[in-house]
Amino acid sequence: MPGRRLEPAVTAAGTRLVVAGGFSTSAQEGLEITREVIALDTLTDAWATLPELPVAWTHGTLAASAGTLYLLGGLEGPTFVARGEVYALDPNADAWRDLPAMPAGEERGAAGIAVAPPHVYLVGGASTAGVLASVLDYNLTTQTWTNLPDLPAPRSHAAVMRLVDGTLIVAGGIAAGAGAPLDEVLALPLGAPAWQPRRPMPAPRGGCAYGQALGRLICAGGEAGSSALRVTEAYDPSTDAWTELPELPFARAGAQGAVIGQQLYIPGGAGALVFEPTRTVLRFSLLDALPR
Repeated sequence: MPGRRLEPAVTAAGTRLVVAGGFSTSAQEGLEITREVIALDTLTDAWATLPELPVAWTHGTLAASAGTLYLLGGLEGPTFVARGEVYALDPNADAWRDLPAMPAGEERGAAGIAVAPPHVYLVGGASTAGVLASVLDYNLTTQTWTNLPDLPAPRSHAAVMRLVDGTLIVAGGIAAGAGAPLDEVLALPLGAPAWQPRRPMPAPRGGCAYGQALGRLICAGGEAGSSALRVTEAYDPSTDAWTELPELPFARAGAQGAVIGQQLYIPGGAGALVFEPTRTVLRFSLLDALPR
């Protein structure tokens, strides 16, 4: 990348990988948070700069629909104050515009996100005081917020996918207290009153870079206890089974992922659980990894 990033907001916008905000320097350098938004054209491998964010956040949730980018909440400053403002960047616009914020008391960053236009789902996350069990559904068309059934227990940094039938899947995450990783996998069928258990992850983890490819949830890296991980796994909701995939070339935590062309892109992050942002971009092809 043109610069280093740790805990940025990341999304796929067509064939572009968009990276917004995040830490741009290490703790020793002052732990600066950037407003810069950069985009990688995955067809040409060229980076471009987009209009700056109106805020300097980490752990943001970024979505794209019909060419418009949406930033939905994040954490402000080195003390991680939860924010609930929402901003949009329209195609060819030179500045972000305001949209209705999250309901009062629902502000969050580090949420799991699934995008199925016109819906953007924010699952769990971190408030200023701790982790959350609440689940929000933002309708991009009506610009309204709806609460879905709470998770059985609070968590941040979970991996999320949405199935064609509307079922939401959440895997892993970081629990309250000592930041213990979770191995829970839960499903919320469309219209269901409560989350249902699925087969757990092979081992507890949170904060993996994730995305949905070939009907599977790909979860790469992340953290467990005091360790950053290299493990890459795929969850197939049709069989309720996990498959081990080739490991990352090095441990990676503090990074989000986005799928473009059935490939998972992981920009930035750190090689250990320290504030040391990197410029690396990793690309993983599920097609190349699956048995033939």
